[in-house]
Amino acid sequence: MISQIDKQIFRCWKQLVVEPRLAKITGRVMRGVSPRIAVIGNCQSYGVAYAMKLLAPTARVDHYSSIGKARADIGLLTKTLATYDQVFSQDFPPSIVKGGDSQELLRRLNNATLFPTVSFAAFHPDLVYLLDAAKCNKALFGPLGPYHSSLAVFAYRVGLSAKQANALFNRNVFEAVGFFDVWNSAAGEFLANAKRYDLDLSNELMNWSRRGVFMYSIVHPKPFVLADIARRLFAKKGLVVRNENLDDYVIDDLARAEIFPVYPEIAENFGVRGGYLFKQGNFHISNGVGSFMTLPEYLEACYAVYKRARPSQISHPRVDGWLSDETITRKLIALAQENFARGATPVL
Repeated sequence: MISQIDKQIFRCWKQLVVEPRLAKITGRVMRGVSPRIAVIGNCQSYGVAYAMKLLAPTARVDHYSSIGKARADIGLLTKTLATYDQVFSQDFPPSIVKGGDSQELLRRLNNATLFPTVSFAAFHPDLVYLLDAAKCNKALFGPLGPYHSSLAVFAYRVGLSAKQANALFNRNVFEAVGFFDVWNSAAGEFLANAKRYDLDLSNELMNWSRRGVFMYSIVHPKPFVLADIARRLFAKKGLVVRNENLDDYVIDDLARAEIFPVYPEIAENFGVRGGYLFKQGNFHISNGVGSFMTLPEYLEACYAVYKRARPSQISHPRVDGWLSDETITRKLIALAQENFARGATPVL
């Protein structure tokens, strides 16, 4: 299967080699583009590339997705990216392109700049990934792709029913497991990571928080976050901003993916609106408007997945820590039973 990187490499050389020759034959005047910018990275990189195109509408901005494994090797990718004025890359592992990773790409190119992946957990402290150590950390996919609830996993592993698990989603449980105390550590980790890429994003983080919830999940930010990252990268490399009106042209690419809700009790802590509506991924919006799940529906679907899974697939350090602590285990089970008895089981 041809990856997006392979397709983009072909498009690049078509533009550089084939199109000028055709223009010469047909007499067509080629439209000049400057600068030429390439953005390579994970699911966030499209939003950064799109924002860069809006910041510099006359530029040629190409997006290279480092999610799928490419047939091209690091040599061909390097040769292609060397034709650009600027290359902005997120970290990617050696399994994406044969012969090298993002560090090798940076070593070979003199026009490349690394930029960070945005990760922020404070709005979604319950969200975890279930990685199977016995299978090279392969992620277990559930009703929301790789996104799982640590409380749902705990409930399943201690033998609570899905209906009883529903009663864990309550303020008293969130207080018991520290879900209200994540902001400072999440902010600290985010800012420290940005500094590793020579970026101080403290002002940006403050501005994002003033706009409310700025993440769809731990690793899926909203478009204005990625636009600010693009602005900072432009400033870092001395690129000229020719358009500041981004909001009227925004494409919310990551909204097509799974969206993990900000629970109402946690949202209230931040003075924003929350809920228990889980959105499933919908990458082909022309075929339908997508599917959503209530909390009980989500838990029932999770339980169906966990029943088919091996024990190693439903292990997580946080859940394992709760289970190894007899006091916290008893407390969470008691809270679930008490909440269930008094009907404190949220729906939306």
